[in-house]
Amino acid sequence: MNEKNQSLSRKELWIFLAIAYGCPYLMGIPMYFGLSAGADVTAFPLAQMLYPAAGVMLAFLVTRRKDPMLPRGFYGFYLFVTAAMLVCCLCSVLMPGADWLSISNYAVIAASLIGWVILLATRREKRAAYELGWRKGSISGVWLCTLIFAGLYVLRIFLPAFLTGTQSPYLEYLLTPMPYIMLLNVVLNFFLSFLCFFGEEYGWRYFLQPRMQAKFGTRKGVILLGVVWGLWHLPLNLFYYAPDTPLQSILLQQITCICLGIVIAYGYLRTGNIWTAVIMHFLNNNMGLIFVPDLSFQNQAYGWGDVLYSLILMGVLHLPFLFSRVFNGKKPEPPQAQATNAPTDGQL
Repeated sequence: MNEKNQSLSRKELWIFLAIAYGCPYLMGIPMYFGLSAGADVTAFPLAQMLYPAAGVMLAFLVTRRKDPMLPRGFYGFYLFVTAAMLVCCLCSVLMPGADWLSISNYAVIAASLIGWVILLATRREKRAAYELGWRKGSISGVWLCTLIFAGLYVLRIFLPAFLTGTQSPYLEYLLTPMPYIMLLNVVLNFFLSFLCFFGEEYGWRYFLQPRMQAKFGTRKGVILLGVVWGLWHLPLNLFYYAPDTPLQSILLQQITCICLGIVIAYGYLRTGNIWTAVIMHFLNNNMGLIFVPDLSFQNQAYGWGDVLYSLILMGVLHLPFLFSRVFNGKKPEPPQAQATNAPTDGQL
């Protein structure tokens, strides 16, 4: 990579970091005051999921504005949705009387449906140039990685129960119609809320992972990405997930992001398809609804035993993927090196 491209790559990285980290950390201030005042701050974690991809898109729009393959329609719509959700967060603090839970959820559903339409209307070549297409790699590989991830999630629930002899309630529940109704609901929810999960994975896996791996190595880069991803959750750990046990929540977040990040990176590297990572992330956040329909991530309380338990269970199930052959190959090229047809700033 020549000096000019290196400079543009650094510029893209700084723009990404400014949006991906600047927005959630700054929005942590009104979230704290809203939480203290008893306001519904549910919109904040939903909006935060959008920021990483918004950082990528803004960086590309600034540095590659002359690229004819840039999917400006989808990028512009996504940035509009991100800005609208950010305003929704502020309004939930300034006008706490409204039902911001419903407003934010309906906004995500509407944006996701429109997002699908815009993606379908975008030329296939443009989708492929910026990894928005879903045909890249083996479709069977995408399904296999999805099933592997779903299997790991089920093991995280059932394995401790079987080891402690407390599996009976789970098995009895599986004999009722409810888990299968909830499963259909989860599948439908992917199409109604994909924009949030795409928002994280387009930032972490598509944009930042190859940069981290190119600098630190294929394995160490993924581990460090998990640390970076975990720290990104800091405002949520402090003011949303577990405000009464923040230190334990932060450590649990690190364990979760490092371990899950390894498996999601495995799926992404194996298939070369960002939608594999998006589906995996969606399953991690929603499969729990099959077993606990009223599952909530807000106002949890964690102890040190929970931290140790998570470290052992998550480590045993997820760390072995780090030794997969997909991490043995050459270091991935960052997106700007892959988009060979994309003229950068100043190029014709």
